[in-house]
Amino acid sequence: MMKAIQVNQFVSPSLDNIDEAITMSDKVSMPAIQLSSSSKKGKPSKNNKMLVRVLACSISPGDALMVHGNMIFMHPDTFPFTPGMDICGRIVDSNHSASFKNGDIIVASNGTMPQGGMAEYMIVDEAEAVLKPSTVSVDKAAASSSAITARNAVLDNVKAGDRVLILGGSGGVGSAAIALAKHSKHGKASFVATTSTQADLCKSLGADVVIDYTKDNWWEMEWEQPFDKIIDTVGGGNFTNKAHRVLKPGRLGGAFIAVAGDDPKPDLTTVWKAMKFMFGLPLRPMYTWLNARRLPSYKLLMPYDIPEGRAEVLGMMERGELDVTLDARSPFAFNENGVKVAFRAVIGGHAHGKIVVSIKGGEQDGDGADDE
Repeated sequence: MMKAIQVNQFVSPSLDNIDEAITMSDKVSMPAIQLSSSSKKGKPSKNNKMLVRVLACSISPGDALMVHGNMIFMHPDTFPFTPGMDICGRIVDSNHSASFKNGDIIVASNGTMPQGGMAEYMIVDEAEAVLKPSTVSVDKAAASSSAITARNAVLDNVKAGDRVLILGGSGGVGSAAIALAKHSKHGKASFVATTSTQADLCKSLGADVVIDYTKDNWWEMEWEQPFDKIIDTVGGGNFTNKAHRVLKPGRLGGAFIAVAGDDPKPDLTTVWKAMKFMFGLPLRPMYTWLNARRLPSYKLLMPYDIPEGRAEVLGMMERGELDVTLDARSPFAFNENGVKVAFRAVIGGHAHGKIVVSIKGGEQDGDGADDE
């Protein structure tokens, strides 16, 4: 048996049932590895499942959607289930892995379904795992998933000399996006502005201007020049229809990169709602493409190249080119109250940096990095 967080029912939008919905249990069955044909023969395999002792698990908006039950294709097979997907942990059983061995500390995700990470042990697909660099702390390694999204938004869209506006600069994705846009050797922006109430944090990451969104509307401000790119990590607010006021049109390279959509918490609780949502996704990119003379192009950022991006981000962290910003309250304790407070911070949009829960207890990662 092991300790694990259990979601017994979907959490309501008002969070009024969170005390009953999210609980801690010390009587959860440990996950079991289903042996592949290669593993049964004792041969190394590249398509492998491994048992990992979880050291830390970060919480993302995807985890919040999972516990809310917003998306029918993310519903669990049964209740209760264990939330969490982005972890750093020590391999307990490598299951004849061709790439890893017992004792290796890895950074991994369980793929597209946010389940299993908020527990002492988790089954990890070898293809989703990357070795943790010795100089990167366990907590920051577990938090690196948001930097992968930021990497895709910035490095695949921002060019050297661009003027960039990042909406939501103090969140997990936004904070990494500021650092990458301003300091990346792959495409350093000439000017980076962001929206946040955390001016000191954002400026320390490299932002030239921080807009307090509680006082000023970025689309109504006078800018010396229009922006080349807007990266929206917040969603909602009808921002896409306001962007053309301060963003170059598509014919001049202007682009609105939507990390979060018009509704960051869409109601996709039925098949019909999910189909309607999916069929509507191509419409705005197509419309802006047809009107590129006057409107900026619209790009909805979908997850891609996650394992490759994880390795690249961890490499940048190891070389000192990128530092993942943790919320000042992280790491949260691995107990019922600690996890509830952590989920409240993410669901309520009150996190300033990445939210991480420390699960390792007294165990250390052996390289001293998690003493940072």
